Amino acid sequence: MSDQVTFQDILAHLAHNPDPSVRIEAAQILGYYVDELNDEEYSEAHKALNQALTDNDPNVILAVMEALSRYNRRAKQQAKQARETGDVRAAIAIPLCSVCGKPEALADGAICPHKNCPYRRG
Repeated sequence: MSDQVTFQDILAHLAHNPDPSVRIEAAQILGYYVDELNDEEYSEAHKALNQALTDNDPNVILAVMEALSRYNRRAKQQAKQARETGDVRAAIAIPLCSVCGKPEALADGAICPHKNCPYRRG
């Protein structure tokens, strides 16, 4: 038997593990590795994280929200298209940080690793 954790294992832990710390870790993993997911995995992970927003543990919900802040692939594409076409309404509907690509409402400048982030504090 393999000791390798699979993508499906992570989703299962996020949804069903009785230990909140394991659910938190699963959410964090899905956030850290979002750029390595293919389109199908991306959609599956995004759906699982959205479902996990109903978790009973507030710390799990915080981890899920942080992970979800990294799920902005479509928003980046839509914002780019809005800029290219000059569709002001679409650009306003998807305000993203120009540096990290996170939705501006979720950008946390206090911990942003990008030195040129317009939301960085301190």
